[in-house]
Amino acid sequence: MIDGIKVDIMGDIQKRLEDGVWESPVDLDQHKRFVEVEGMRVPVLSLEYEYQAYLKLGRSEKAEMLKRWL
Repeated sequence: MIDGIKVDIMGDIQKRLEDGVWESPVDLDQHKRFVEVEGMRVPVLSLEYEYQAYLKLGRSEKAEMLKRWL
């Protein structure tokens, strides 16, 4: 938790698609951005990437929430 926000630590990311097949690992360098929190540079994934990922996973409510910020 950072300032009351839950933070996930992630490694190689793969998503299991609706047909049960795992997609290839994502090249995180293409989607990585840095934000500053309490004097630390913290790597995060772009909101556009997260939006697309939630759509692929069928999590439309989360995707719609992100779409409003884009």
